[in-house]
Amino acid sequence: MKSGLFVTGTDTGVGKTHVTALLLAELRRRGVKAAAFKPISCGTGGRHDAEIYAKLMDYEQTLNALNPVYLRHPLAPSVAARLEQQRIDLAEIRRAYSQLTTHYSTVFVEGAGGLLVPIKRDYFVADLARDLRLPVLVVARLGLGTINHALLTVRQAQAMGLHVCGIVLNDTVGGHRGLAEQTNIKEVPRLCGVPLLGVVPHGKRGAAKAAREICRKLGLLR
Repeated sequence: MKSGLFVTGTDTGVGKTHVTALLLAELRRRGVKAAAFKPISCGTGGRHDAEIYAKLMDYEQTLNALNPVYLRHPLAPSVAARLEQQRIDLAEIRRAYSQLTTHYSTVFVEGAGGLLVPIKRDYFVADLARDLRLPVLVVARLGLGTINHALLTVRQAQAMGLHVCGIVLNDTVGGHRGLAEQTNIKEVPRLCGVPLLGVVPHGKRGAAKAAREICRKLGLLR
């Protein structure tokens, strides 16, 4: 059965790419025909995210196939496109995604920033998730401030008719976990009303195990 998932974040820098790469690597290790898709990337570092995914996919796809829209400025796509006098072609994004779904049983789609990052005039990341008809996985930081950010993201998604399948808390700092980190694990899913699918530890230790558990909870592994 074909399956897809739209990975969004409560903010930029919360670890969407890291979490997506972990899930992709886990499925590929287990023989699942999986892919990751970065519709739009913005930044001076080049197509870094797409390069990570291409490597995990044994370079089965070109960077253009995995990342059809690349903008140089580290800004919201609509702003970067305007500065660079580029046009973001939504039809091209949809075609690229559809093409991947013909070759892979599971496709992770990583958004740019959060749900209300503008892609074009009156068109946001959440609109892309809705147009692709994908459930949403929310990646949030483990630390202080996450309750507010997670609630805002989940409620906005639901207000736009998106199905939020769960939240992943990503430990972006590491070290000793204080009260905020300890209590968020229970408070975030309770207040948001959606499942906590897993907590991704800082660094490599335990990351594969966390990814395996998240994949199982999503029904991607048996």
